[in-house]
Amino acid sequence: MFNKTIKYTLVSLTIWGMVGCSERTITVPRTTTTHPRATVPVAKEPSIKEEILLGQNAKNPNLGNRVDAPVNNPTLGEMIGGTYGDANATEYSDEEQNIPGEIIERMPFPAEEYKYVKKRGRSTVSGMIYLENSYNSQKVPGQKIKLWLNPVTTYSRQWYQESYLGGYRLSKTDSRIYNYLKFTYSNESGKFNFFGVPSGDYYLVGTMSCGEECGFSQSKSIRLVREISVGRGVTNVDLTKPVP
Repeated sequence: MFNKTIKYTLVSLTIWGMVGCSERTITVPRTTTTHPRATVPVAKEPSIKEEILLGQNAKNPNLGNRVDAPVNNPTLGEMIGGTYGDANATEYSDEEQNIPGEIIERMPFPAEEYKYVKKRGRSTVSGMIYLENSYNSQKVPGQKIKLWLNPVTTYSRQWYQESYLGGYRLSKTDSRIYNYLKFTYSNESGKFNFFGVPSGDYYLVGTMSCGEECGFSQSKSIRLVREISVGRGVTNVDLTKPVP
C-alpha cells in the first residue's frame, strides 16, 4: 500500500514538473495605429470678375459687330489733347483760303455743352474716302488720308457753316476741342475705320490732294465733309465728292 502511494506521488510530481517547464504562450492583443491622412490643398479657379462680350449679344445689345482694326491704327481712335498744330492745320484747304481774306471770330468754347459729349463708346464707323471724276466717273481713292470725327455742337456747327459752306477762315481753335475729336487714317485703298465711337451726330472730315486724275490741270487740295449719325454697332458711310 505504501509502495503504491509512493508510486502515484512520483508520477504526479513528474507530470507537474513537465508542465511547469513547458513554454507558455502569451497572446498580446493587436492594436491598430491610425495615421492622419495628408491633405493637399487644391488651388481654386480664379473667379472671373469681368466678361468681355464681342458681337451682337442678347445680354448686352449695346455692343456692335466686331471689325478688325487696321494695322496703322490698332488703338480705338486716338484722343488728341493739346496743341494748335497738325489737326487744326488741315482744317483749312487751299480752296477756302482763296475766298475773301476776312477772318471770322469763333464763338467762345461752350464748355458747359461739352460736358455732355461722350468721349468713349462702343460703335464703329467704317467706309471709304474718295473723289469721283465727273467726266469719266473714275473713283480716286484717298490713300493714307487723315480723317477725323467732330461731334456736332454749336461750336462745330459754326465751323461747318462759316468755314466749310461759307468758305471763310475762322480764328484760332480752342485747344479743348481736340479732347473730343477721333482720328484715324485710310489705307492704300481709301478704306477707314473708327473704333470706340459714342452714338451721336458727327462731322466726318478729310482732305485729299488730286490732279489730272480728277480733271484738274494741277494738283489741288479738296476738303470733304459729311454730317453723319452714328448708332449702335457699325455705321457704314463713304466720304466722297464729285470733281472737278
